[in-house]
Amino acid sequence: MRPQRKHRPNNVRTEVEGRGFIPCRAWPAILSLFLASCAANSALLVEKRARQAADYYPLRTGTCWSYTTSFQGQKQPDLNVCLIRDEQGTFIDDRSPPSRLRQDDQGLRDGSIRYLLKEPLEVGNKWMSVIDVRTVEKYEIVDTASKVSVPAGTYDHCVVVRMEVRIDATRALINHMSFAPGVGIVRIDIQLQNGAQFIPQSRFDLQSFTRGPAKLSQKKQS
Repeated sequence: MRPQRKHRPNNVRTEVEGRGFIPCRAWPAILSLFLASCAANSALLVEKRARQAADYYPLRTGTCWSYTTSFQGQKQPDLNVCLIRDEQGTFIDDRSPPSRLRQDDQGLRDGSIRYLLKEPLEVGNKWMSVIDVRTVEKYEIVDTASKVSVPAGTYDHCVVVRMEVRIDATRALINHMSFAPGVGIVRIDIQLQNGAQFIPQSRFDLQSFTRGPAKLSQKKQS
């Protein structure tokens, strides 16, 4: 004779599960859900790429910036800058002399000599530009999560670049440029360092920003 199987009473099952225990037969399904959740989160982390210099300066014809300006604390005329021409990826603004801005695989260039913003966008990244035999610009990223408030608004996650130009053994011009994602430079703060003393010089604060129209594709233009 086969031994009779002992069936667990229904009330025992209800009592045990009612205490919060998970039946063993459910574990494989729960483990599968957990692993699927981990895989999905890992995919999201991979997709969240590091920001690039191009994210911090929109190069598009018709884009304009307007800044309030001051010199040694005294208000000066506003500065208005617009990108007016695209020469095969080099964007010319309407200042005199004009800037020639271009994005390449290393960062944001101004002309053929200097980088205004250079990757990787990490605190401590340094580079330099030799303007002539007596002028060397030294750059360093000093912040990548700065919050900057200007008349145009408050911008989070700004990258701040410190640029130094030595005048002599004791004096230097120190320029801090704050780049906001999708906007460009929102603040320029220039100081004269004389030994241990820092004397405010020029300051530019963004008061308005207008993005140029999107470039039409060849299909739409035809």
